[in-house]
Amino acid sequence: MPQSESKELLEALDAMKNEKNKENAERLTKLLEKIQVFVPAVMPEDTDPGILKEMYGKPDTPQPVPEGARPVPCILQNEAGQRFFPIFTSNEQINIGKGTEQYPITLNMPFKSCLDFIVQVNGIEGAVINPYSHNIIMNINREEAPAAPKEPQQIQISEQEFHALVRRQMESAILPGRIFTKGEEFIEDLCNRKGECLVEFFEEPYAQVGCPYEADDYDFMTLRISDTLQLTRISMPDENLYPGTAETLFVTWNPEEKKAGYFGILKAPRGEFNKLMEITSEGKAIDHGDAPGEGNELQSIIDIASAKNGSK
Repeated sequence: MPQSESKELLEALDAMKNEKNKENAERLTKLLEKIQVFVPAVMPEDTDPGILKEMYGKPDTPQPVPEGARPVPCILQNEAGQRFFPIFTSNEQINIGKGTEQYPITLNMPFKSCLDFIVQVNGIEGAVINPYSHNIIMNINREEAPAAPKEPQQIQISEQEFHALVRRQMESAILPGRIFTKGEEFIEDLCNRKGECLVEFFEEPYAQVGCPYEADDYDFMTLRISDTLQLTRISMPDENLYPGTAETLFVTWNPEEKKAGYFGILKAPRGEFNKLMEITSEGKAIDHGDAPGEGNELQSIIDIASAKNGSK
């Protein structure tokens, strides 16, 4: 599910958007240098499957991805033909924009590593911070930048990180995006084809190495609660179930108002409680606190969805 920025960072982003001056730029840059940012990426179509298997030789251990197999950061181009490196300060910022489905992978990188990458690639004007909301352009002065190394730095990503990134992107962006844009048509297809429908979302990111999920890994239960509420519970696979990924998803549908809802029970790190999260049609994440105990999940979702249906 999406992660939110700190209040201080949001204030700095808003200030820079409203007034682009040296003081605001320095303040924002200092804050960005302290955090990991999000960069949308794709896997090269011509990646050698053998190289990808080599890359997964040491599970759970970060290691350089072999040349030709690493995720490639996406580049945005404006109407004038200028190309910019997109940097998002949270997953939520990515979800604001239309066309999120083109990003099967989201890399979590230090901000400085992004700047180093831009310096090394010809034809990129600079970086654009949160292009779908703040749209802050950061031009890169290559003359003042330190000399780039002969070989570009490789992105570090482990097998676990890869699986977790792809799964989170599907659960927090691609699936809810399809539900809210396609509505009843897609929800009917989802309820009819079940796991077969979900596995299709993984075809692109796992094109070269084989998808680890099968249709039977997903359990569905659809209930007609009332004339204004249909509820579908989806039990997610145990395979690659890491903290931040969903153990269970819930899709609600109001047949009268033609409105959908989307909720997830997120696995928490050891020693913490799972979280109940909601994603709205605007792509915003709502934290409903600790997840209810097993057996009470359905009633909690019904209560939240019913309250929304009853509000005018």
